[in-house]
Amino acid sequence: MDSISASLQKNLGATVFLVVGLLCLVGHSKSYAASEVGGKPEKSDIIVTYAQPSAAFTAIWVAQEAGLYKKYGLNAKLQLLSPQVSAQAVVAEEADFYTDGPDLINARLRGGRVKYFGGTMQQLVFQMWGAKEIAEIKQLKGKIVAASTPRAALDTATREALKKYGLTPDRDVKILYVQTVPAILSSIISGKTSAGTLSAPNTLKARDAGLTLLADIGKLNIPGLQVTYGTTEKYLKNNPNTIYAFLKAMAEAVVLSKKDPATAKKAIAKYGQITDAAMVDGSYDYFVPYFTMTLAVSAEAIQAQFGYLDEKEFPQAKNANPRDFFDNSFVDSLEKSGFFQRIGMR
Repeated sequence: MDSISASLQKNLGATVFLVVGLLCLVGHSKSYAASEVGGKPEKSDIIVTYAQPSAAFTAIWVAQEAGLYKKYGLNAKLQLLSPQVSAQAVVAEEADFYTDGPDLINARLRGGRVKYFGGTMQQLVFQMWGAKEIAEIKQLKGKIVAASTPRAALDTATREALKKYGLTPDRDVKILYVQTVPAILSSIISGKTSAGTLSAPNTLKARDAGLTLLADIGKLNIPGLQVTYGTTEKYLKNNPNTIYAFLKAMAEAVVLSKKDPATAKKAIAKYGQITDAAMVDGSYDYFVPYFTMTLAVSAEAIQAQFGYLDEKEFPQAKNANPRDFFDNSFVDSLEKSGFFQRIGMR
């Protein structure tokens, strides 16, 4: 009996050891699989557009300068295009990624099969500056304010800020479109317009020129799309690993931008074409608090954008479902895999 009992105990022990071992192996396999979300990019050579030489796009620049695109198998070419041209290039498959504001919403409402799949700034972060003789924003009634291009994030910020102070765009204030942020600044200084909406570093140049800060729009907490990533539905379907690689690079770039100001400032100086160290510092300090530690697209920001559109031009926006305009599945998969936690984004 003793020998039988000993034999049973021995066999039982071996069975337990085998079961535990198998469970550990399965657990390890799941952990390994989770860490490997996204394989080799289907398309390694990509064109990433950005709309202005503004420090709002710091993470996009840092990903290039710190080799993060290459780390995840991408050879990225950064291309400066106006928001509307950028959206058109993505729709026409001449560029891979749009990284600006609401123009993909406009494109989709017109029938373009495009979607957002991530973003790092989903509130409007600009400043409105006025000519020296303008002491407050209410004095702009009957005057001209400069913006970049129609329906761009900067245009939306301009219109919403005017409304916050009781002014009706196009009725109380005329908006003049001059294409670029530097051109907006020049129009104020030259007297062509009485005010304009700027992003850093041009906000700092406005200060140095003695202009008047009329509204710090970032502090008004206006929801909206300022730095969001998008592409075509076809691209999302055919190049999922490229999407994962891009998102990994952007996530790591956001973390690096916050943790390593020197690297971020070097990128700002290069792509913003700034030689003044104080101006680089100011640009970084202004935008870094607004870099979100999540890449998920906000349905609330999309819904807000619907409300900013001209009802006559986009009547279909009234009944549009914001969830038709973005795909968070890639961000969700990276979240579940633990990727964001591993790089310090959580």
